Amino acid sequence: MQILVLEINTSITLFNLSDQNGSLKFENLGEVQDSNNLNFNDDTECVIIDSTAPEEPKLSMLLGNLISSNYKITTNNVTNAIKKINTDGQIVEHLNREEYIRLSTPSKATVGMVKSYFNKYPSWSFNKFMALHNSYYDEYKALEPEVYLESK
Repeated sequence: MQILVLEINTSITLFNLSDQNGSLKFENLGEVQDSNNLNFNDDTECVIIDSTAPEEPKLSMLLGNLISSNYKITTNNVTNAIKKINTDGQIVEHLNREEYIRLSTPSKATVGMVKSYFNKYPSWSFNKFMALHNSYYDEYKALEPEVYLESK
């Protein structure tokens, strides 16, 4: 398995992701400032990682689960307070964040989707990317690992 991974922040860093003896290995292929310089076919599948992605080791576990599934996007628990606000900007209700999840990266995409996004917008916004390509992300499933260990 070899997969193109795009880490998108102020620029796009390309990685080749491979599975070696059950663990994921990232090979840095370089950085691209302009998405039009992505020298891949528009229908080339890739995985996007941005600031919404969790830290390691959870990221690797989510990547492994996402790649081996039919789903195209992952979710994370909501960690910030959620408030319902009326049209006047007043808080009308505090919502229970445990009842919500948020869409996040890593997510599957195509190089063409990334190019079309940057042809429309000058800087990265995961929310705008999702709105532009919402028909591609018609299904999602929480791909949370059952257990992961974090060292302190």
